[in-house]
Formats: sequence, C-alpha cells, structure tokens
Amino acid sequence: MGGIFARACSAALEAFVKIRTRSASLFMLLAVVLFLAGVAAAAGAPNVSGAWNVKVSGDAGNASQKIDLQQNGNKITGTFKGPRQSGTIEGTVDGNHIKFRVQARVPLDYVGTIEGDTMKGVLTGRGKTGNWVATRASE
Repeated sequence: MGGIFARACSAALEAFVKIRTRSASLFMLLAVVLFLAGVAAAAGAPNVSGAWNVKVSGDAGNASQKIDLQQNGNKITGTFKGPRQSGTIEGTVDGNHIKFRVQARVPLDYVGTIEGDTMKGVLTGRGKTGNWVATRASE
C-alpha cells in the first residue's frame, strides 16, 4: 500500500510542477507582451517639445505666431507670442491629437493633430474661428 501512496504523491507532485511551470511561462509571456506594447506606444507617442512657427488664417485674418512647448508625459506647457499679444500655454497630447489653451488678453483654444514636425487644426477665440498650421522651428 505504501508503494501506491508513494506513486500517487509522486504523480501529484509532477502534476503540480507542470502546472507551476506552465503558469510561470504564461506569466513571463504576458510580461513580455505588455513590455513590448509599452515600448511600441512610447516610441509612437509624438514629442512636441521645442519651438514652433505657427501660421493662422480665418475670421480675424492671417497672422504668424511663435510657440515654445515643453512636454511632460501627455501634459504640455509653454509660451505664446503673436503679433498683438503674448501669453502662456497649457494643454495635452493624446496620441497624435493636441489640444491647448493660450492664456492671454484674448484667450485662444487650439485643437489639432500632430504629424512628425507639423501640427495643424482649428483655433477659436472671442467667437471667431480659424485654421492653424505649425512647423517645428529650425535649430
């Protein structure tokens, strides 16, 4: 009877080891997949930090502006200089979408998309709308 008990214990131990090995393998596979997904997401996330030249056109006419952005994760801050006012910038980046507000005498809201060293979208301020295109300034 002791031999049957020993074989049963041995079989149970082998089954336990196989389950633990499979669980560990699945856990490691999941960890690798999540790591690679994070690396891919970080590699694809645009970085808008730096100086940009902005051209706007719309209800209020055409203008050239300059913005200087700093990015920390998905948050952006910076400075704005237009032909008639200056101000500060606060906003967010979500994938290739950007949204920021210029705090100035006349607040301006910008919404757009990022494509490499170009951004473009729509701006609103004081009930007027326009289009904007920004290109990264040369160093």
